[in-house]
Amino acid sequence: MKKIMLVMMLGMSVTSFSIFDKIKSEIKWKEEEQPRFGEVKVIIKGEPKMRKVIPGKYEIRIYELNYPESLFEKNKFYNEFNQVLKNVDKNKKYSLLLEKRFYDDMKKIEESQLSDEENLLEIPASSLDENQRQELISMSSKLNLTQYLGTDQEFLNRQVYILNQLLNKDGFDENNVYSELDKEFLVSELKEKRKNIVENFRKSNFEYFIKESYKNIDFNKFEDDSIYTFDKDIVISENIEDQAILPEIKENIYLTDFPKDILNKLATNKLKLKRQILLIENNEYQGYTYNEENTVIFINGKKPKYYYGDYKINVIKRKTDVLNLLRLSSNYYVSDFFK
Repeated sequence: MKKIMLVMMLGMSVTSFSIFDKIKSEIKWKEEEQPRFGEVKVIIKGEPKMRKVIPGKYEIRIYELNYPESLFEKNKFYNEFNQVLKNVDKNKKYSLLLEKRFYDDMKKIEESQLSDEENLLEIPASSLDENQRQELISMSSKLNLTQYLGTDQEFLNRQVYILNQLLNKDGFDENNVYSELDKEFLVSELKEKRKNIVENFRKSNFEYFIKESYKNIDFNKFEDDSIYTFDKDIVISENIEDQAILPEIKENIYLTDFPKDILNKLATNKLKLKRQILLIENNEYQGYTYNEENTVIFINGKKPKYYYGDYKINVIKRKTDVLNLLRLSSNYYVSDFFK
């Protein structure tokens, strides 16, 4: 009996020591883990220099641009944004927060050189259906037509009027009989302007993030990005952490309205979402953490959350008008620290 007790005690001791060693090794690993930050490019007296990220406080500003709703306000936004893109100091760093509507419009313009609303202006007047005619009337509500009412000519003239407004052209005559060829020249000019904006945007040194509400995300278990492959077997997971967040968007995502339970799991490293970098606006946390290769950046919260306690890196959101960007900048991109 004593031998049995002795063997059991020895076994328990070995188990205890192994658990203790495991805990000790994990603590040691945590202490020895090197910060993931690389060197940051800074501009000193007009010259680019690489600097090591050292312990301290860092503030990264991300500027939110208000994207309007109406066609003419959007046109003003495009013109001002293009002005900024052409005149911005190339040595300044900008991280921009863009509404998903803006992102969708830019993608549409990139594909067809016109936004969805503007595509209505290219349709032959004789091919417009009743809904499209009503939309044109709404878009040209300031136009007081007295001739050609109810005919194709009325709506062709409305299209020409709107195009002139978008191109800041004078000389529109509401009594004139405009042709589809007249309209075609204007459409071509507008397409060239839109193409120029997209090209300037794509080649700019702006870093941008797409803003979307968590409430608008539809997790689709059967998206390719949601499928894990193990050897030759394909496993489709039912867990939310295995679902891809907006897989159709390759750029970085900034989410609002995140559920508190998921937020807390992310903050305590108990959950990993399929996004390499994810910015989350919330009321709880401020800072950043890592879940394996998944980087989560918390914005607007009250509780500090820094994966590396000596590196207090905060992303701060600032709202601004487009033209005001020329007077603003940040010392860092978000990607200077988080890749």
